[in-house]
Amino acid sequence: MKTLLKGILTALIIGIGSCCTTTYAQTEKESKTEYTYNQKETPQGIDNYLLATYYYNGKKTFNLRNYYISSTSGEVISMKINPSGSSFALLTRKDQTNRVSIHDLWETEKKLHEFNNLYKPQSICYTPDAKNLIVGTEKFIFTFDARTYTIKDRMSIPFAAHLITVSPNGYYLIRKEFEINAKINCIAFSDDSNTFAVLTDDGILSTYETSQFFILQNYEAMGEALYCEFHPDNKYISVVSSDKRIAIINLLDDSDRTYIDNYTGGTSETRFVKDRKTQILLVYNTTNGVIYKLMSELPPYYTKLLADELEARMNDWMKQMPNETLEEYNLRVNEETRIQQMHLFEQEIATRMADNMVQMANISFGDYNPESNMLAIKFDNMPTIYLDVPTDELNYFTNPKDLEFYNVKYGLTKEDKFELIYAHVHNKVTGKTYIFDNQKRQSLEYLKSDEKFVPIEVIKESNMKELRLIEIKENVVQIAKQSNTISDHTNISIKSNVISSTDANGQKIMNYVVNFSYQVKLGFSAQEDFSPGKYRTEESGAAMSMLAIIKQAFEEEFSPFVESGKKLQVKITGMADALPINGRIAYDGCYGNYTNEPVYVNNELSNLTVASTKGVTQNEQLAFLRALGVKNHISKNINGFSIMNTDYKYYIEVNQGKGGKFRRTNVELTFIDAL
Repeated sequence: MKTLLKGILTALIIGIGSCCTTTYAQTEKESKTEYTYNQKETPQGIDNYLLATYYYNGKKTFNLRNYYISSTSGEVISMKINPSGSSFALLTRKDQTNRVSIHDLWETEKKLHEFNNLYKPQSICYTPDAKNLIVGTEKFIFTFDARTYTIKDRMSIPFAAHLITVSPNGYYLIRKEFEINAKINCIAFSDDSNTFAVLTDDGILSTYETSQFFILQNYEAMGEALYCEFHPDNKYISVVSSDKRIAIINLLDDSDRTYIDNYTGGTSETRFVKDRKTQILLVYNTTNGVIYKLMSELPPYYTKLLADELEARMNDWMKQMPNETLEEYNLRVNEETRIQQMHLFEQEIATRMADNMVQMANISFGDYNPESNMLAIKFDNMPTIYLDVPTDELNYFTNPKDLEFYNVKYGLTKEDKFELIYAHVHNKVTGKTYIFDNQKRQSLEYLKSDEKFVPIEVIKESNMKELRLIEIKENVVQIAKQSNTISDHTNISIKSNVISSTDANGQKIMNYVVNFSYQVKLGFSAQEDFSPGKYRTEESGAAMSMLAIIKQAFEEEFSPFVESGKKLQVKITGMADALPINGRIAYDGCYGNYTNEPVYVNNELSNLTVASTKGVTQNEQLAFLRALGVKNHISKNINGFSIMNTDYKYYIEVNQGKGGKFRRTNVELTFIDAL
């Protein structure tokens, strides 16, 4: 689906995520929170691969070591790094003519490709999976294969695409036109793809909900409004309000703004990145260099953390328990009990996260309402509460330090702030205890909304499917044991879940997720799983048994989902341990040769090259071949995968430990809009 912004720009929408480590040059002023890389040339524009920043100046591009990477005949207008880190695209201008070229990120002056037949290109970006390069021109939006540079799609547009980006979920078609009179300086998607930001030169930041593209809020006083980017947790957004100032806006509370001043000027863009400790840093360019600033002073997005934990705990609670009859299960799990359990978990999680804020608060007395007998108790770190105190007892409330709080429970407001929802308040002067109870308050936004709710009958259907999958597993495992393929030392697990989502049209859908994994007891991996240095799927009895279960599941339990064109996402994880590879392991090319293949290494998008002429020299390559073996087996032996619109993603895990327990594979299937 395509997305167009009327008048000033066309927006096709995509985002990138990043994380890595590097060595910081620390400033004397803020040695613990700010790191500076001084540059010989002024960074006019920046982009990142993970934690590493690259920039351009005039006709050249540079890394942070002041080494230039490429030079072009025209002035660089835009630089976009392939999210897998293999290359980067440049949009350049010479004599009013724009050109697009691709360059190697790791080798100086190595041009990989130049697009010679594009008419007036205006903007460039990559898709988040690194598979495609998008180029916007005056009349078309082109999609090219990011490795072969062949054209895959062309879309006609009614005006020039001066800005272009793609949402992290890959939905990049427009469903609505925006009437915007001011010039649009920047567009951005949140990392969860739920929010779309438009920054205009009249100093206004507008945010939109993406399922239907209706406006959420306008934020004013953004200055020159040069650039914006969402914080990874989607609670904050950075706005370059001038070349000397960056504003960090709390999207849940407009009054909460943090400013970063750069008195030397030169700031035009920002990037949020993570280090290996998962700390968030803000990267921005200046006249003299590139600054990395720790964002540790920004409070976490507590509501999101709570929602994630709540979802995981509710998924477990809604499973049918061992030895629980269907009748007992139906009595325990229904719409009413589900809501009750969610509120109980919500209070429990929020209370743990709040970490007893009452003890850290400065408490004071506010006004008293003689009609309702309500006394305001004020906290400097939470909203005020109102305690029911009879008028004749009011004189005993003179010193807030006389109050003790017990059995405290907390909740979160829609502004993501903790509030007291229940407490026993003991007055030491009189020995009397008062009860504050606001547990029936309006609950969290996601609790009162049905967006993340999955109908109870769908959950029960999923649970029944999981039980039938377990029956399939038991039959396959029994046969495998009889043939000595595996033994009792191998344990295969199946977990399923239903996730509420939206499609590209903003319609609510239910995705069915099933994870297949296995564990082999210590000391038996070489016999029942991969031996050191081995990667062929057929050499692992555990992996073959897991795949046999998947095959039978497609023939039976998954058969209603198997339709031509129906979407199926396949996440294949290949794992390796830290056992050093001495020399190289021969690779006969049985799974093909791959150059700069996009893969997720330890959950970060990267790229790997595997060739039969060079063999395997890294554990990452070995883990990749194990994942490729699984993909090769299922695509050849399970018909459903080839019938459906299947998207494969490879995840590579290299554990620091050594041993067979780290040499495994697993498969996660997501049937889109299945239930």
